[in-house]
Amino acid sequence: MTCKKIMAAALLWAALTASVGAFDYNQSVDEIAENPLTAYQTVYLGMPRADFDANFSVLSDWTFYGSTVSFTERAERTSIVKNISVTEGIEIFSADTSAKGKVLAFDNYFKTTDKATAKSIYSRLVATIYSNMENFPVRQSDKEVEWAQDDVSITVAFDGQKDAKGQYIVYVRRYNNKILK
Repeated sequence: MTCKKIMAAALLWAALTASVGAFDYNQSVDEIAENPLTAYQTVYLGMPRADFDANFSVLSDWTFYGSTVSFTERAERTSIVKNISVTEGIEIFSADTSAKGKVLAFDNYFKTTDKATAKSIYSRLVATIYSNMENFPVRQSDKEVEWAQDDVSITVAFDGQKDAKGQYIVYVRRYNNKILK
């Protein structure tokens, strides 16, 4: 009986820790940065809002925050690795609130309470995007790097400061610079 209890406890622990650490944020950083004009090779500027909804509302490890009245929608997921929590998110900004509304801009972001992790994510994003862009950055500082390719601007930013919720945020923003500049 004791062996069965130990085995059941081990299985329960494995199930709980597997759901908490369901994704590797470093892999997500690489996927987002490999092709800087898209995210996850499914989100792109000009895509219909309904496609974003369809993609992210059905993923079991993402929490989808849809809206029929807001120009923004987002999805998030969280992972805990070595006691460090990282929330990965994507937020779109559309031309209108209809299903046919086109995505004009979108952000990928990573939130964590660990500054070293946030710095590492920022450095990894900048290095990977830098190697995948055709042009050099049009603007660069210690907190932000911006590239322009055709009609699209791509900005990676990390200001090193905690937000009101005590989190460091690293983001990659893509927008059509002819429409939103």
